[in-house]
Amino acid sequence: MNRILRDLVAPVLLCSTALAQAQIIEDIDVRREGADAIVQIRLSVPVQYRRTVASRSNDLTQAYYDVVAAGLNPSVLVTSERRLAPAMGLPQITVTDESVGRADLSRKLVVRFGSPTPSRVRAGQGDRVIELVLIGKGAGVTAALRPGSGQVATPGPSPAAAAAPVAATPAPEVAATPVAVPPSDAAAVPAPANAAEVEAAAARLLAEAKAGLAREDFALALDRLNQVLGLPPNAASREAQELAGRVRLKVGDYPQARAEFELFLKLYPTGADAERVREELARLPAPVAAAEPSAPAAPTTSTVSGSVSQFYYGGQSKVRTQEFQDSPIGGLPELVSDNSLSGTDQKQTVTSLDFNWRYRDTDSDMRFVFRDAWTANLLPDGRNKNRLSALYFDHRSIALGTSLRLGRQSPTGGGVLGRFDGVQAGYYLRPKWRLNAVAGVPVDTLLESKRHFYGGWIDAEALTPELSASVYGNQQMIDGRIDRRALGTEVRYFSGGVSASAIFDYDTVIKGLNIASVQATWIGEAGDTVNALYDRRATPMLMLGNALFFQDPTKPLVQRLKDLLGSTTLEALRRQVKAINSYTTQALLGVTHPVTPNWQVGGDLRLTNVGAIAPVPDILPQGAKSTGNLWSLGGQVIGTNLYSERDTHVFSVTVLTGPQYSGKLFSYNNSSQVAQVWQLEPSFRVYLQNDDSGLKTTRWAPGLRVSWRAGKQATLESEVSYERSKLSSPTTNENSNRVFYYLGGRYDF
Repeated sequence: MNRILRDLVAPVLLCSTALAQAQIIEDIDVRREGADAIVQIRLSVPVQYRRTVASRSNDLTQAYYDVVAAGLNPSVLVTSERRLAPAMGLPQITVTDESVGRADLSRKLVVRFGSPTPSRVRAGQGDRVIELVLIGKGAGVTAALRPGSGQVATPGPSPAAAAAPVAATPAPEVAATPVAVPPSDAAAVPAPANAAEVEAAAARLLAEAKAGLAREDFALALDRLNQVLGLPPNAASREAQELAGRVRLKVGDYPQARAEFELFLKLYPTGADAERVREELARLPAPVAAAEPSAPAAPTTSTVSGSVSQFYYGGQSKVRTQEFQDSPIGGLPELVSDNSLSGTDQKQTVTSLDFNWRYRDTDSDMRFVFRDAWTANLLPDGRNKNRLSALYFDHRSIALGTSLRLGRQSPTGGGVLGRFDGVQAGYYLRPKWRLNAVAGVPVDTLLESKRHFYGGWIDAEALTPELSASVYGNQQMIDGRIDRRALGTEVRYFSGGVSASAIFDYDTVIKGLNIASVQATWIGEAGDTVNALYDRRATPMLMLGNALFFQDPTKPLVQRLKDLLGSTTLEALRRQVKAINSYTTQALLGVTHPVTPNWQVGGDLRLTNVGAIAPVPDILPQGAKSTGNLWSLGGQVIGTNLYSERDTHVFSVTVLTGPQYSGKLFSYNNSSQVAQVWQLEPSFRVYLQNDDSGLKTTRWAPGLRVSWRAGKQATLESEVSYERSKLSSPTTNENSNRVFYYLGGRYDF
């Protein structure tokens, strides 16, 4: 690590708390968008989608992304996997999250399909979602999330009824009607890319539905109405919902017609059309009594999935990994100049268990999630560690529009900073508005102090078809005093190939900025991708409890904040916290352009700056210097399917500059599949650096990762990395050889 960054990090580490997550994939759901099926992959941390490479056979896709959060220790991120069983006309889908080489904050989602499936990848709405678009696969997805809204349709009697967003996850529906709807018709309409195209497509589909109704082609009419209601909210949605009920009347399906009309009145309670619908409802036969034969109940699903893994890590580990262990500042973008290894041997095993149970029917969606990792340190005097990252029960009522999650969980919004033990609850006040509340205790302890927090936020799911937003307030207490009082907002924009999100978080008690972040991704028709990011955040987050780590070293350590107040005032501690805190700024502009079906070129410009710390009497009298602007300019050439259906090649060159050093990095990474079960990933890096002291560093590092899929559920994996370094200056001539390796396996069930 360069000297300036080391000098700055040392004092900041003292006031850090662990915010690490064991696994990044949080959940996977499916919705319909026009003719396509959308697989929404929700992640536990803020990320930025970068680029995609796909196999020629359309059964493997790799989506590359970066972890944005500065409060994350990358050394504990482990490979995780989620699977979707074949359903709704979709193949089996397996999504695996993996690190890209040794830089654990640069990662990829490897998506495997049970059968060839044309697809593309895009950034989702918000900074924790990546979406997989399955082209032409939407016909069978009847219970669908509203496009871009994060909401789910009310399970009802027909696909058309599935347009009302009143809950947060999809559920199966009752069969719509005995009238068959040809899948080819449903797949014929391309997904619109913007608001104008949405309105045009909706108007055309509504006209076709009316024409089908006029000539009594009820199958066609229902199909076109279904497609209208599967689009984002539009001018035709209201009329289409009423017509869905009238088509049901035409075919004599009175129970289904009743459900369609009741849904209409829930969405549109006033107006001349609402009065017409009420009159139709009054004329309908009374609902069938519970004791009499009724329509077949909606199918229910109950699934159990998860994985068990164990890996052994040996050799010599990175300096950065050791120094930043369990610290939020460990999530700072890893500089190439930080990639040195220490002479400390690493001997440990990491055993992980991931268990997920889910039950869904027309009225509810329930889940139980358990994730735990046990690290056994095999070094002399090594410290073992258990990390329980998730243990919660989640219940969502489709009919009532409520949600409740209880237990150990990751935050989903509301200004919550890290894992906590507590409760989150939500209620859909109106189809586009959701009220949320949260309360809990942070998982990570702060000496002997007692902390808890509570807060609430409002989600506006569709201010416009493209724009949604959240406003939150969050207060955390420590030993009876206000630790943090934050007000913030999140704004999300999603339209066709553009996805953007912004976050702003301000502490009203310490009177300081915590987070100001904006990121955007644009994906063009030809596959061009442009990424932009600006992220500035306090490191660590502004909290009164940080004062516990800046005490007079000549006096006994005070373990609780209330004891610290015996020798100073509350306002003095808040001023001290604000003065000592630093800010980290990250910025990125990246472009990827496909040149041929097998080749892409890309480039990116990155900026990292860790700010200065002002002098603090008796604690940090000299303060700490800023790193200054650390720049990197990189270029990539990416080849896919050059000699097989599933090979990828990434050639990259990066130039780095800082106030005291300059460097160049040359690297090559390959991923090749052999005989359907072996995955080989060789890599090679060469790094050259000169600094102002005259020290020259030359480092080259080959590596190889091998994985073997033993059937569909078991995977064995191993990686070996070797590094040879040479440091030379007028007074220094040093050579070193170091090795890192791991071996283990995972069983998915």
